[in-house]
Amino acid sequence: MKRSEFRQLVSQSVLILDGAMGTMLQRAVPVKLHCPELATVDYKSAVQDIHRAYVAAGCNIIQTNTLGGNRLKLGVYGLSDRVDELNRLAAATAKEAVRETPGIMVAGDIGPSGRLMAPMGDLTFAEAVDVFREQAASLAAGGADLILIETMADVHEAKAAAIGARMACDLPILVSLTYDEDLRTLTGSSPESAAVVLDALDIDAIGANCGFGPDMFISIIEGYARVTDLPLFAEPNAGLPHMCDGASSFNLSPDDMASYVEGLIAAGASLLGGCCGTSPEHLKAISARAANARPTARKRDGVSRLAGTTDVVTIGDSSTRLIGECINVSARKALTAAVAADNYAVIADEALAEYRDGADVIDVNMGLKLKNVTEREAMIQSVLAVQRVVGVPLSIDSVDTQTVEEALGVCRGKPLINSTNGEPAHMERTLQLARKYGAAVLGLTLDEHGIPDCAEDRFAIAERIVTRALEIGLRREDIYIDTLTLTAGSKQELVPETLKTLRMVRERLGVRTILGVSNISHGLPNRAELTAAFILTAIDAGLDMAIANPHLRSIWSAIRCGDVLRGRDQNASAYIEWAGDNPLDGSTTNLASSRDREASGVKENNLTNAVIKGDKSTTLAFVESMLAGGLAASEIVNGHLIPALEEVGERYEKKVFYLPQLLSAAEAAQSAFGRLSGELSASESNNTLGTYILATVKGDMHDIGKNIVGIMLRNHGFRVIDLGRDVDSTTIVQTALKEHADLIGLSSLMTTTMGEMETVVKEMHIAGCSIPLMVGGAVVTPEYASMIGAHYSCDAIDAVRVAKQLLGK
Repeated sequence: MKRSEFRQLVSQSVLILDGAMGTMLQRAVPVKLHCPELATVDYKSAVQDIHRAYVAAGCNIIQTNTLGGNRLKLGVYGLSDRVDELNRLAAATAKEAVRETPGIMVAGDIGPSGRLMAPMGDLTFAEAVDVFREQAASLAAGGADLILIETMADVHEAKAAAIGARMACDLPILVSLTYDEDLRTLTGSSPESAAVVLDALDIDAIGANCGFGPDMFISIIEGYARVTDLPLFAEPNAGLPHMCDGASSFNLSPDDMASYVEGLIAAGASLLGGCCGTSPEHLKAISARAANARPTARKRDGVSRLAGTTDVVTIGDSSTRLIGECINVSARKALTAAVAADNYAVIADEALAEYRDGADVIDVNMGLKLKNVTEREAMIQSVLAVQRVVGVPLSIDSVDTQTVEEALGVCRGKPLINSTNGEPAHMERTLQLARKYGAAVLGLTLDEHGIPDCAEDRFAIAERIVTRALEIGLRREDIYIDTLTLTAGSKQELVPETLKTLRMVRERLGVRTILGVSNISHGLPNRAELTAAFILTAIDAGLDMAIANPHLRSIWSAIRCGDVLRGRDQNASAYIEWAGDNPLDGSTTNLASSRDREASGVKENNLTNAVIKGDKSTTLAFVESMLAGGLAASEIVNGHLIPALEEVGERYEKKVFYLPQLLSAAEAAQSAFGRLSGELSASESNNTLGTYILATVKGDMHDIGKNIVGIMLRNHGFRVIDLGRDVDSTTIVQTALKEHADLIGLSSLMTTTMGEMETVVKEMHIAGCSIPLMVGGAVVTPEYASMIGAHYSCDAIDAVRVAKQLLGK
């Protein structure tokens, strides 16, 4: 199917996606499926009957039985060499099933890899892209009409999947994320920030699926609709799962599900379907309710947006934004020394300081040649370090396109590429990278001949950059132009040309503008004052973003005053808030902002805070210093490491920290525990809080959540015996008895395997095992835990709390 055909269809009527495949197979197949993707081989007619049932219910799009069809998930079953076979077959099977019904589209279904993306896990961005490219290529070859990427809990993995799928084919690509009840993904993205990232990719629709029932999906779709005009879709569960006669069941009837149709369409959804627990009956009710509905018309708002790991920055609405310029190794010897010493904690500290002083975007420049580290490696490590401590967008500052591409692979969110210019080859390569990775791009008004003196010649370069960017597929709001600030000390006569070009770019090209304003005062005294005065004139000329030092009060004074005088700051609200935080006291450096009052960072330089920041190298340095100073290993553990982990847990529960910060802190703490293990006495080493048996139940191959629980339990002092995934009840119970375990923890992600927890309970009764049992996982509820006589935990932090509570610790 052509992408233009899909866009036309979805603009004219509400399309209906199908519902659950797993629960339908559970009913249709006489045996318990170990690998659901093999059902297409072993029970082809049953799979086709499910496809036909959804078509009969009124579905326009059916999904292939390939949610776990990538080589990483298939590899768990020893089937990694059958990716092409199983995906081609699934697509062909679906096409064959609907051959007699014209107009039905087959979506090649792609789910998550089953592994955490680096640095939280070991899956690199490049590997993820290739994994998803391979699966998408096979689905397309099998006859899929479009590609549906769904159940993604990490926007960065969703980005990798979208890039891989686009490399494989030119079919329409739909991307769907899954959220928790706080409307955040596993890695902390809100619907708005996720949509900003996905909107910039070469895809055709954005959606949400799984997690919970349709009531909360309205808020998700509304969040998407605020920042994108791409078609939107919703595939909610049929409410909450519960066990009935040994099988999973959901609490929403077809009519219950259909009652949300109008609300979802009004919010902006133009495709509706179902996920766990939904059936042809549910989709029939949804289809009937949506039969005469038309999608809600939406238009792009023309506002520019960048996104970090959690935060979205809007450019062009009201305020002049500031890009922090201080992470620049060529301008600061201390940073150069830190990078040369592999001490990226200094980079993270500077990023946090810039954020605290109000920077909207953090620029990262590693452009100095060092003997022992390449620019690419320094850039990658710096991006990772910065993202550990701040959630705002990044500016990838390099003229080396290979460095830029590698940085884009580890950079989460939607960054700014800083920069390209009018030199044809460099411009082409950089713009193609921006399109591929969904980044915004900054173009400099210079080319192979240098920087023109006059505004007209600079404008001509800007026009070439903008024209080519639009041809490649970048949106106008993702294109920024820097008309180049030259120092007033030696090029005073050219300062007006910079401002003149700025006005021309805004008025004639309609793109955003950026200036490195600090250059104006280079080599002159009282630099901050001259730079501030230049900012005022630049704002009047149409400046959108200033690259500057956020630590200087005079810079912020100019921005806040300029926005009031230009009419950008309605009712001077931003100015008043800033002035309240920064009363006149003669200082040009001491800044305060509302961010100083946030609990998102740490200021003191000590072991506890090094762990909280996830800084492994600094953590180890503090441990060595404390040991050298005579502090006992047990005192370091109990007085510093455990309190740090407790603080991290509190921030995680308050949604100040998310999974990336949680895992980086855990890794830092683990490095300290590893160093201290040899220093602890035998009695201290054996003095654990208790032995915890951990397993994913029989038939379930998912283990990300279980592994995170294990990490946190170990760091809090538990001896953890992780039995892995797909573990039978006898092995779990017998291991617990043999190891004299204090607790057993079970995980299940699928409704089809949740009943195995009850099997473990029965096995425990038979064996006379009275060890406390804790259960958790995406489909597990407190009610189900209570029903089988187990204790419930909602996440890794809660698992630690419940475990300590049960053992009276």
